Amino acid sequence: MGFTLWKIVKNLDELLGMLSMAFIILLACANVFMRYVVGSPWGWVEEITIFTFVWLTMFGAAAVVKVEGHCSIDVLTRKLPPGPRRIVSLFADSCVLITLVLLIWYGTELTLLATNKITPILGIPYSYVDAAIPVSGVIMFIYYLQIAWLHLTGREPNCNTEELH
Repeated sequence: MGFTLWKIVKNLDELLGMLSMAFIILLACANVFMRYVVGSPWGWVEEITIFTFVWLTMFGAAAVVKVEGHCSIDVLTRKLPPGPRRIVSLFADSCVLITLVLLIWYGTELTLLATNKITPILGIPYSYVDAAIPVSGVIMFIYYLQIAWLHLTGREPNCNTEELH
């Protein structure tokens, strides 16, 4: 039970991302049908699609952090001896974690400031959209802590790409 629950939580960002993408596609198709077949498109679809796309983007960023898929230029780092390479990796990890803390902090401020700002058609507070920033920031922070821990303990993360020759 505990392992299954952890597996669901661990893959929640990917699951929500897939559901968001499917929702956007279905909603867009339904609105095309309403526009060209029925002749009466839904005006609220654009708002919902944009909001869902914002959440999809942020969950996608978290999922990419989880699998260490963000690009990096590490040509010089890989040429360093193990000791200095580890120091550079720990410095880079610290920079990323600090950036994620700032993302969470200012994303939370943005979310709180947007509670009085309302969408024109549905009247939804923009804070529901802006909340994607701190929520995904926390998820990315947790994932990146795992990567930083691997660097700190001297183990290599999953990403061991070699230079292309």
